[in-house]
Amino acid sequence: MATITGKVLRILAFNSADETKEVVDLIIADEYDYTRVSLWDDKAELVRSGELKAGDVLRIENASEAQAEKRAHAGKNARIAKLATDIHALSHAKSSNLTVLAVARPEKGQVCIAGIAENGEWIRPQGVYESDVFGSGSEKIKTLCISKVYVDAWRGRRPRKEDRFFVFCDGPARELNAETRREFLDRYTDESVDAVFKSGMSLGLIKPRILQVYEERKKKKKGQKSHELYIRFNFKDASGRVYRRWSCRCSDFYNSWNELKRTHRWTYGWRMLRYLRRNDTYLAIGLTYTDYGSNRLEYGAYPMIVGVHVLA
Repeated sequence: MATITGKVLRILAFNSADETKEVVDLIIADEYDYTRVSLWDDKAELVRSGELKAGDVLRIENASEAQAEKRAHAGKNARIAKLATDIHALSHAKSSNLTVLAVARPEKGQVCIAGIAENGEWIRPQGVYESDVFGSGSEKIKTLCISKVYVDAWRGRRPRKEDRFFVFCDGPARELNAETRREFLDRYTDESVDAVFKSGMSLGLIKPRILQVYEERKKKKKGQKSHELYIRFNFKDASGRVYRRWSCRCSDFYNSWNELKRTHRWTYGWRMLRYLRRNDTYLAIGLTYTDYGSNRLEYGAYPMIVGVHVLA
């Protein structure tokens, strides 16, 4: 049995472990490291009732340590106490200054984010939820902003080179201005789509010529109608190769598209294409997971656009 003391940094999404038990996961950290603690049964109810929340400092006794590193469980025999003190969580832990280049639309409550760290590495934090990005009425993770993030090795299934476990983010520390945006994007622009995906990377940045941008209704089973729309791009990269029907997941671009659609009902598609062509448009591109069991996928997975950046 273990005793864990630390501040609650994040409350992960609720999930059912089986038909009878409910579990809530917390990220709890002291000054040096974090632990992912699963609260079971009546302990999970403490979160649902609002008795425990992010920012609380807790002392958890009789927690059972899991086989996985930095994991623990607090069930019926555990004792949880709130402490009237503060902890400078992760103040002595290693962090990364991440320039965020992708914040995708939420999918089933989760958000795909990606960016480039100060050492030039692409990082894709995993296990990011809507509350981590859009909580408290403001964006905690914004594109073309530098955010101080804490990540760890990703121990989940189907790992990609850039995948990391998301521990915590302090929020945007600094926004890139117009001059530094262009310098940053030009510095990390890849030569082509092939230069990214055939080098073993699953994230990259290109500066293509946009040929077409349009929306397409999501397909559903026969006889059913869908009201959900996806935006797709056709483009030519710097190598001259044309790519068609790439799905766009960029949250900011969807907001811009829908605003243009609201104000220019009949001409929004043409106006957006003209805007993208008149200005320098950079696309952050990514691959989905790669274990589909299909030999016909060129890059072993499905490519998509995860960030759209337009500089006048």
